[in-house]
Amino acid sequence: MSKTYLQASLTLDAALVIARAAINHGNQLGIKVNVVVVDSAGNRLVSLREPGAPLPAMDFAEKKAYTAANFRSPTEKWAELLEGRPIVANGLAQHPKVALFGGGLPVLVDGSVVGAVGVAGGKVPEDLQCAEAGIEALNGLI
Repeated sequence: MSKTYLQASLTLDAALVIARAAINHGNQLGIKVNVVVVDSAGNRLVSLREPGAPLPAMDFAEKKAYTAANFRSPTEKWAELLEGRPIVANGLAQHPKVALFGGGLPVLVDGSVVGAVGVAGGKVPEDLQCAEAGIEALNGLI
């Protein structure tokens, strides 16, 4: 029986690549966003805010990243998963660190979740595009 295990996680440099690329993509779309990148356990590594991005959205960016990391799934999938399950949906919605709408994506390296990115400040499809751009920038380096 093993008493410990190793859990791969993003480095700070990798998290910065993701966050900067997401912010840059937001600029290309003409929106100002907040980006949070977390490690594989959902702990914040990087938090960036484009000046002018809605400040309350920073909390949503962190919740999206936390949710994507801990449930190992894009946050946009929750609407479908919770359809017809109001008690579960209500319970999860009350969790202070969980977001049940798009803009959070897990970051995978060699098929393992090593962290996640959450973007907030635009409309959900724009947030998702920015998160995808961040992951694509990291994948371009690997």
